[in-house]
Amino acid sequence: MNSQLDGLPTEDRRRVVEQLLCGLPGGRPGELSFEEPWEIRAFALAVAVHDAGQYQWPAFQSALIGSIRAWEQTHPIKDASWSYYEHWVAALETVLADSGAVESDMLESRTAEVLATPANRNHHEAHLEPIAVDPAVA
Repeated sequence: MNSQLDGLPTEDRRRVVEQLLCGLPGGRPGELSFEEPWEIRAFALAVAVHDAGQYQWPAFQSALIGSIRAWEQTHPIKDASWSYYEHWVAALETVLADSGAVESDMLESRTAEVLATPANRNHHEAHLEPIAVDPAVA
């Protein structure tokens, strides 16, 4: 299969896909399907792990419904902290832990480690402009 992505470096392919997906219409007029790049990644990760046979889709759907239901029981319906894809990630964590693909203790430990890391540590931040290196200067 030949597509516009064939032959592009991974970062360029990722950028093209993110631009396409961020422009998709959401469930309501004026809303986007994905508001942040991490939401696209969460969506793609859940689909890829399912395609790899790590869990059955009905199990994911049940976990997603459970996460949303638990949130609704403790928050007002129009609470600004609502995030569909946070529930998507919680559901993915649940099914991967239930299937034994990921250990709960390891997941909690790694999550705490990531959350404790400053955003700009090791210069891991988005650079939207291309970086040019002049070989004569090196």
